[in-house]
Amino acid sequence: MHAAQVQSWPEGPRYVSIPTPPTPAAEELQLRVLAAGAHNVVRSRAAGTHYSAKTLPHTVGMDCVARDEATGQLYYVTSLADTFGTFVENINVPRNGGNGVLVVPLPEGADPVAVAASVNPAFSSWMAIAARTNDLPKDWTCLILGATSASGRLAVHAAKALGAKKVVGAARSEASLKSIAGLDDHVVFEAAEKDPQLLNAVEADVVLDYVYGDVAEKFFANFKSRKPVQYVQIGVLSGRDGIALPSGILRSTNLTIRGAGGGSWSMGQLMKELPVLVPQLVGWPALPTTKVELKDVEKTWEDKSLEGRVVYTL
Repeated sequence: MHAAQVQSWPEGPRYVSIPTPPTPAAEELQLRVLAAGAHNVVRSRAAGTHYSAKTLPHTVGMDCVARDEATGQLYYVTSLADTFGTFVENINVPRNGGNGVLVVPLPEGADPVAVAASVNPAFSSWMAIAARTNDLPKDWTCLILGATSASGRLAVHAAKALGAKKVVGAARSEASLKSIAGLDDHVVFEAAEKDPQLLNAVEADVVLDYVYGDVAEKFFANFKSRKPVQYVQIGVLSGRDGIALPSGILRSTNLTIRGAGGGSWSMGQLMKELPVLVPQLVGWPALPTTKVELKDVEKTWEDKSLEGRVVYTL
């Protein structure tokens, strides 16, 4: 069978032939891989720069949507094990998961490409809320800074699935904000720069920040909320990794500041939450995605012109 495999870290993935997995044991499933996402973590693993992949040859990929040919059932499969990869035609996995591999049955009608594109960016917000907030009030309000990013768009639906009654998005483009399904309101950063109170006027209980930098700095500088607010830092779309944080804000308000990412939550927590997230995600609006056949991996891996989430199909 064929796979995308790295045989030398500087060279990147190559389309190669490898042995087909053996006949699965009774406690295993052999699945036909349909779609696998080229997420940032997948690219880091393929470059040898991620802690989870240090062994050559390295089979690319850490998750996929695959089908049991015997039953037609679709599954979402993921693992960060060093020897695990999903850019392959067939994989053997534990029937009920285990040994660091998660196997989640997908509901009927699931789009393999949409699921493969979306789970990785979706769990950033899901884990930020599920693992990095606590004691949220009923019908809480969520403010998403960077709502037009792929992860930000999915955060709208994650927040509502986890109990938010109102979700407000903030970003630079009003047109893009208006295109996001599920938003209850929006704030344009340019308007917030002229009126610094706009972001705080949302009266959010939870702030999910994918931007950081100047946006976060101005948010904190004008923070005056009298109710508990939980701010969770997730991404740095601004490119600026440090901010000034007035000490008086921390002493005079009920503000909790946390980060969300691998390390702030455990892999065990992620594996517990994904079976809850994945079936719900099937019903969310699909992200813009570019499909590429696996046989073209060598000529497309470094192609910066590919738009949206890149998913390799077999």
